[in-house]
Amino acid sequence: MITARERQELRAVVKSQFRVLRGEVEQRQAELAASAAEQVRRRYATSDKQVDDLNWKIEQIIDQANKDIRDAFKGAQSDSEAGKWTWTGAVHPPRVTYQREDRWALQNALTSGIEAQAKEALLRLQRQEADLLQQLALGALESDEARAFLRTIPSVGELVPASRLKEIEASFDQDHGGPR
Repeated sequence: MITARERQELRAVVKSQFRVLRGEVEQRQAELAASAAEQVRRRYATSDKQVDDLNWKIEQIIDQANKDIRDAFKGAQSDSEAGKWTWTGAVHPPRVTYQREDRWALQNALTSGIEAQAKEALLRLQRQEADLLQQLALGALESDEARAFLRTIPSVGELVPASRLKEIEASFDQDHGGPR
C-alpha cells in the first residue's frame, strides 16, 4: 500500500511531469508552425522571386525617370531668363504585390491542423494527469462517503449526451438548408 508521504511525492511528480509535457507540446507546436511556414515559403519562392525582380525593375525605371526629370529641370532652369524654378520632388516607385488565395488557404490549413493537434494533445495530457491524480486520491480515501463524492463528477457523455448532439446537428441542417 502506498503511504501518505509517497502519495504526496507522487502527486508532486505527476504535476511536475505534466507541466513539462505541456511545455513540450507547446514547443512542438511552435516547431511545426515554423516548419509549415517554411514549406509555404519554399512552395511559393518562384512567385516571390518574380515579384521581387519586378519591383527591382520598377525601381530602376523610376530612378532613371527621376534622373531624366532632374536633367530636364536643370536644362529648363538654365535656359530661363528670370523667375524662380521649383521642383516638387522625385517620383516614388509603386510596389507590386502578388497574392494567391491558395497560398493563404494552405498556410491557414497547416496552421489550423497544427493547432488542433496541439489542443488534442494538451487535452489528452490533462485527462491523463487528472486520472493519475484521481487514482492517487482514491487510494488515500478511507470512507465510502469520500469515494461516493468523487463518483459525482460528471462525464462528458452525461454533460453532452450523443442524442443532444444529434438534435443540434439536425437543427443546424434545417437552418442552413443542409441534408435532413
